[in-house]
Amino acid sequence: MKMFCVQSVCIFVLLVNCTQKSIQPTNIQKDISFQRTSISLISNDRTMVRSSFAILFFIRDSRVRKDGTASIEVVLTVNGERCAFSTGKRVKSSNWDKVKQQVRGKDEEAQSLNNCLKAIKAKLYQKEAELLDRGFIITAELLRDAYFDKVESIKERSLFEVFEEHNKEQEKLVGNGVSKATYWISVYTVRLLKDFVQQKYKREDLYLRELNINFIQSFHSFLRVDKGMAQNSSTKHLKLLKKIINLSVTNSYITFNPFSTYKVEREPVEIDFLDEEELRKIINFETPISRFEKAKDFFLFGCFTGLSYIDIKTLMPEHFEKDNAGRIWIKKRRVKTGILSRIPLLPIAKLILDKYKGSSRIIPIQDPADINKYLKDIAILCNINKRITFHTSRHTFASTVTLANNISLEVVSKMLGHTNTRMTTHYAKLLDKCIGEQMDKLIDTFNCEK
Repeated sequence: MKMFCVQSVCIFVLLVNCTQKSIQPTNIQKDISFQRTSISLISNDRTMVRSSFAILFFIRDSRVRKDGTASIEVVLTVNGERCAFSTGKRVKSSNWDKVKQQVRGKDEEAQSLNNCLKAIKAKLYQKEAELLDRGFIITAELLRDAYFDKVESIKERSLFEVFEEHNKEQEKLVGNGVSKATYWISVYTVRLLKDFVQQKYKREDLYLRELNINFIQSFHSFLRVDKGMAQNSSTKHLKLLKKIINLSVTNSYITFNPFSTYKVEREPVEIDFLDEEELRKIINFETPISRFEKAKDFFLFGCFTGLSYIDIKTLMPEHFEKDNAGRIWIKKRRVKTGILSRIPLLPIAKLILDKYKGSSRIIPIQDPADINKYLKDIAILCNINKRITFHTSRHTFASTVTLANNISLEVVSKMLGHTNTRMTTHYAKLLDKCIGEQMDKLIDTFNCEK
C-alpha cells in the first residue's frame, strides 16, 4: 500500500512538472526544449527532492557571419538556472529549424549535424545520471563541466593515463625521497604493460573499469613466460600495478579492486653474507693490482658502515659529525627511502677514508658492474665459496659485524636506516642459521660415538 502511494505521488509530480515547468521565451530562445524531470526519494526523512532539467539547441541571429552560418549552442536549464556552451558546430541560419531544434534537409551534412546533436543530448543525460549516482546536487554549470569531463570523480580514466600521472609526480621526487632506480622501475613497468596490452588486446590503452582478475593473471604470465622473469622480478611490477589500482579506487576512478582477490607473493631468497673467517680473508688480502685493491677497500668500507653502494657514492663531508666524546658519526639519509642512518665510524672504515683523502669524492667507488666483477675474482683468490656482490657488504655489517657482536636489533635497524626491525630480524635469523651450521661441525668434531 505504501509503495502504491509513493508511486502515485511520483507520477503526479512528474505530470505537474511537465505541464507547469515549461521554458519561458526569452530574446535568445523561443523554441521547444528537451525537458525531463529527475526525482529522488530520501528514505531517512521521507522527503522528496525534485529537479527540472532541460536541453535547448539554438543559434543566435545576432551572431550570423557574412557566409550566413551561425554557431549551434546549447542551453542547459536546471531548476531555473541556465548555462550555455557552444557545440563547436556551425550551420546556415536558413537551414536551422527552430521548432525541431535541428538542421533541415536530408543531405549528408544535415544528417551528420543532427546525429552530432543527438549524441550531445545523450551524453548530457548520461552525465546527469552519473552525477546523481554519485550523490551530486545537479546544477547547470556542474552538468556542463561533467560534459567536458572536468568533474574528476566521474571522468572516465584509463590505465596509462593514471600511470603517467603517478610517474610524473614520482619524477619530481627523485633525489628527495625517491631514488632513480625506483623511478626507472615505474617507467619500465609502463613499458611492459604497453607491450602486454598491445599483444593481448591489440589496443593502445585500457579503461580502468575494464581491468579484472584475468588481466592481472595474464600480465603475470606475460612477465614470467614472454619476458622470462623470475617470480621476484615480476612481483616488483605487479606490486606497482597494484599501487596504481589502489590509488584509482581511493580517487573513485573505479569502484571495484581486481587485486582484492589476487595475492602478490615473493619467493624467499637466501641472503649471502661473510662470516668472521671469510671477512678476515678479505681484510688480509693483498694484491699488486690497483683495481682489486680499490674494490677490496670499498667493499670493506661497506662491511664496516652498512651503507649501500649509492649511499657510499653520494657521501659528502657534511654527512660526518663529531660528538662531545670525540666519536665520528656518519649521519645520512638513505637515497632509496629517505630514512636517516646514524652510524659510528669504526677504525677500519676511518683508515679507508684517510687512505683516499684528497680524491674527487669521499670514496671514489668504481661502477657497480666493475666492482662486482672484481669482487668475484677476489672471492676466488681468497678461497671463499660464495657469490659476492657489493651489497653483500651491507648484509655482512648487519650480521657478522654487529648482531654477532651483541649489538641490539633496534640499534642495528637504526644504523641500517630500516623503517622497522622486521628486515633486521631477517639478518638475525640468518645469523642463527650460520651459528647452527658451525655448531653442527663442532658436534661432529667432538662426537664421542666415533
